[in-house]
Amino acid sequence: MKEHDIYIGTMLDELNLRFAPSQGKESHFGGILEMVALQKEFKLFKKGRSFKMSCAALNLGARNNEVKNLWQNLLGNLYRHGSNKKGLDGDAAIVDALIKNLASKTPLPVYFTSHDMRGDKANTEVKIIDKSQPIHYLEQDYLTISIPMQPISAVKQSGAKPAAKPAAKKPAAKKK
Repeated sequence: MKEHDIYIGTMLDELNLRFAPSQGKESHFGGILEMVALQKEFKLFKKGRSFKMSCAALNLGARNNEVKNLWQNLLGNLYRHGSNKKGLDGDAAIVDALIKNLASKTPLPVYFTSHDMRGDKANTEVKIIDKSQPIHYLEQDYLTISIPMQPISAVKQSGAKPAAKPAAKKPAAKKK
C-alpha cells in the first residue's frame, strides 16, 4: 500500500472487530453473531464473489479513497496467491472458509492477521487455520486467516514493480 502501509494494522483491526467474539445478543449485538445474521440475509460471502467485493460491501477500509483503493487492490490480488487449502487460491480459500464458518452451528470468531511472505515459497500462501487461539490474552478459539505481505523494499529488491493500479478483474467462475 506504498506510503500507506501504516494503515494495514488498522485495516486488519477493522476486519477483526467485524468478526469478533460476540459480547451479547441485546445492547452489545455485533461481531460474529452480526456477521452470521448478515450472511443469512444478504449472502455477503459466496463462491464466485471475491473477498475484496464482500469487504467493499461491508465498507471496510474507507479511510479515504486512496487508502481504500490500495487496500482493495491488495485484497483483490489474493487470488494470485496459493493457499494451504488444497485446490483453492488465496481469495477462494478465504471466501470458502468464511462461508463454512458462518453457516456452522457454532461459528468461531475470525482473526485476520498477516505473515511475512519472503523466504520459503509456502510463505506466499494465504494460511487458514480452522481452530486456534491467536490472541494470548483471550481464551477463545478462532478461525485464523493470515494474508501474505512483504515490505515495499523487498519488492524493489526483487526488481518487480509494486502494483500501482487495481488488479485486472479475476475471471468469473463458470456457472453450472
